[in-house]
Amino acid sequence: MPTSALALLLLTPFVLIFGYAAWHEWHRAREDGHSNYGLAYDPETDTTHVTLLEEGDTGYDPETEEIGGGEESKDS
Repeated sequence: MPTSALALLLLTPFVLIFGYAAWHEWHRAREDGHSNYGLAYDPETDTTHVTLLEEGDTGYDPETEEIGGGEESKDS
């Protein structure tokens, strides 16, 4: 198998996935308008994730907010 055909075979899934994601985001932006994404904190699972923020909301800033109630581990 020629090297160029192997490269094309390996890159095709990535190109298709990127194209689908770009089309999906373009379609969403056309339907819903501009969106504001940001970091959100979930206290139940003690994790953060990227999510769609409401109008006027600011994202979670881990440098200014304390996670886990401020408890320090006690090593003896």
